[in-house]
Amino acid sequence: MTPQNSKTLSEKNQALSILINRDGLSFLTYNPATKEVGRLKSYDFQENVAEEELHEYIKKYLAEQGVTDQSYSDVRLCIANNLSTFVPEPLFDENKRATYLEDHADIRKHDFVSFDNVSSTDAVNVYIPYVNVNNMFLEMFGSFSYVHASSLLLDILSKKAADIEKNNPYWVVHIQHSLTYFFVFTNGQLAFYNTFSWQNETDLLYYALAVAKNNKIDLNKATLWLSGRISHRDETHQLLSNYVNTTHFLMTSKALKTSNVKLLHPHHHNLLLELHACEL
Repeated sequence: MTPQNSKTLSEKNQALSILINRDGLSFLTYNPATKEVGRLKSYDFQENVAEEELHEYIKKYLAEQGVTDQSYSDVRLCIANNLSTFVPEPLFDENKRATYLEDHADIRKHDFVSFDNVSSTDAVNVYIPYVNVNNMFLEMFGSFSYVHASSLLLDILSKKAADIEKNNPYWVVHIQHSLTYFFVFTNGQLAFYNTFSWQNETDLLYYALAVAKNNKIDLNKATLWLSGRISHRDETHQLLSNYVNTTHFLMTSKALKTSNVKLLHPHHHNLLLELHACEL
């Protein structure tokens, strides 16, 4: 997780976690002492917002929700985009971080390239954050930390490996609006990662079957773990279940208490609910 600082945050009894992407955002506030969630809200943009305008959409919504009227003891931002790649930590050179993205994203000269050390897996995630959003957060909150969604996902999955199937091949799909993150693990270690943009369930199925084929996943034996914006027996789940024998929904550690917000599908908010505990 990368810290950004310009001034010290006021000592308050509320902390703020925000998840953003170009399709929408969600946020939650919680009491760090009691771990009680006070508010959890999600908002979908009507369109895929241009990167240059994203900060304005986020600023408007947060202001409407009264989020910017308060100070927080801790502010954390999770960035969901498809501009990232993992590099083995022993091979990572901070001075060459832009080169790692050349085959995965259209790098422009002025792009700022950041990285997260995912210590639980000895991997480094190299990515491009939304600089305009970061600058806006500095102005609004004075200090905050940010992390890429795939870094947070890998950290969550690595910590839960013992609870899943450490010695068996398994794969994970996290759906975040129009982005879907795929992870494949063998013997508890990351073997494959990629992100795809999708518009309908057929697109998602195509990518899932391609990932399975390229990674020699036995659809009758390997468990597919589901996270994010997918629900039991919805159209996406039913379509995947027609081809994958076993699917399970990935649940968070439940470290935050959500009784005040009454979540119908907690796994929809896995990233947001785990962001507070991120130590990247």
